[in-house]
Amino acid sequence: MLKNLLVKLAEGNDLTSRECVFAMDRIMDGRVSNIQLSAFLAALAVKGCTDTEITGFAQGMREHSLKVEHHLNLFEIVGTGGDTAKTFNISTTAAFVIAAGGVLVAKHGNRAKTSRSGSADMLEALGGNIFLEPDSCLEMLHTIGICYFYTRYYYYMMKHIDSVREELGIPTIFDVLRPLTNPARAKYELLGVNKKKLVEPMARVLSNLGVVRGMVVYGQDGSDEISASAVTTVCEFTGNVFKTYEIRPEDFCLIRCRQDELAGSTPKGNAAIARSILKGEKSAKRTAIIMNAGAGLYICGKALTLEAGMKEAARLIDSGKAMQKMDEFLRMSQQLSAIERSRVAEFL
Repeated sequence: MLKNLLVKLAEGNDLTSRECVFAMDRIMDGRVSNIQLSAFLAALAVKGCTDTEITGFAQGMREHSLKVEHHLNLFEIVGTGGDTAKTFNISTTAAFVIAAGGVLVAKHGNRAKTSRSGSADMLEALGGNIFLEPDSCLEMLHTIGICYFYTRYYYYMMKHIDSVREELGIPTIFDVLRPLTNPARAKYELLGVNKKKLVEPMARVLSNLGVVRGMVVYGQDGSDEISASAVTTVCEFTGNVFKTYEIRPEDFCLIRCRQDELAGSTPKGNAAIARSILKGEKSAKRTAIIMNAGAGLYICGKALTLEAGMKEAARLIDSGKAMQKMDEFLRMSQQLSAIERSRVAEFL
């Protein structure tokens, strides 16, 4: 079914948005063979993807998620993964700080692919339940202001697609699509990318997808987040107005650390790191959380400047509110999971 599009890609031509939606619809429906899918992904990788193509693929993929209907102004903090920094779970830990600041956080993620611990792995190690239905996730947002959407649960075809990607063994379009396909369609987003050349294009893609205010970042130490050990390239946008600049820890009176001080571990190890940070332990890892959480608070209008956002992030940690938010998340995810299981048992 993708033969005509494969020919077009093989000739070095770009696809239209409509063609991308068509292709993704068939891929997500399982109507494309493994051979065709491999060829399609490889051809895209060789040609390189345009903003229009990435937007179209993301729109097509979003149509195949479990539906999450709401009228909330949500925030997402996520990275593409595939970076070289091998840091601990920075965005997931920062999400609790941001939620403690009064932002509605719809976190979205997966298990590890290029690191030792993905967001889903760490949350399970902390004692949370990641397999929750849309209604349960929305209840968490309304009650405690944070929830987690597990990619494989909301996009059931990803297990098959991921097996093809792993066998193919090269970066593919899905590496950048996953963080764009939050089923709750967040209106505010902090997105980390693993290549500097993706910063401005991905900011335009987010805007195309309806994000009203956001920031795309690349740590020049190879990390897909704001770095505490290097210069970070930032593209900030509101609507269709984009601004690219660089930031450093020193700009905010923070001490720059060594990259190895931000290293991640196993899921249990990263869970311990998250707990120690939110309990107030002073370290380079805390600096990384303050910088990323501060940016999230700034994007969502909880702080007038980046610096003010970082100061607020530190206050939320030191006051115990961020730790309290994580405990609320863990407790409520297990409670709702038990309720879902009891409902299923009634029909057996």
